[in-house]
Amino acid sequence: MTALLALQVLTNLAGAPPGPGLPTGWRLDRPKGTEAAAFRVTAERALRAETNGSAGFATYRLHRALRPEAGVVTWRWRTATPLPGAALHEREHDDSPARVLVAFDDGRMIYYSWGNREPVGDTFRSWTSGARLVVVCRRAADADGSWHLERRDPFADYRRAFNRAPHPIVAVGVAADTDMLHARTVAEVADLVWEAGGRP
Repeated sequence: MTALLALQVLTNLAGAPPGPGLPTGWRLDRPKGTEAAAFRVTAERALRAETNGSAGFATYRLHRALRPEAGVVTWRWRTATPLPGAALHEREHDDSPARVLVAFDDGRMIYYSWGNREPVGDTFRSWTSGARLVVVCRRAADADGSWHLERRDPFADYRRAFNRAPHPIVAVGVAADTDMLHARTVAEVADLVWEAGGRP
């Protein structure tokens, strides 16, 4: 017998009007001294992030925290602007055309990142903070403009990385940054959903 999946849409993008800027309830942050990446909601209700030597972290706080349980976060994303000079392990080259963020109530965060030459599944602590985990989900070769579906278990990723019981998820988000390489990128992220009982 196949178990039924309980689906929870994590953001308000599906009901947001298309246009420039972030929908109500989203927060935009950027590194100090850096121009903010430009965000807009597309007609297909995806969140489009555009950089030009800029960076931006758009986050949406969940109405109800996700308690640690079996399940996966799923989303679709695409880009046709890879960053051939990027190296996510290196501070001077740590840029990405798209990242999906998952934030926990203890301040820890996972950056599911579109990488360059790093192997898919490569997982490591960010140079910015030991509380930040980077997980490579796509490579430059995947940046062909087509949609890609991702499925990740953030609670399992947390447990493996931090060697402790995971905390509830309180926010999700979308980021893009080219402030190190001063390049231009465009990417779209859509359909952020929690599947209780789902598997990667």
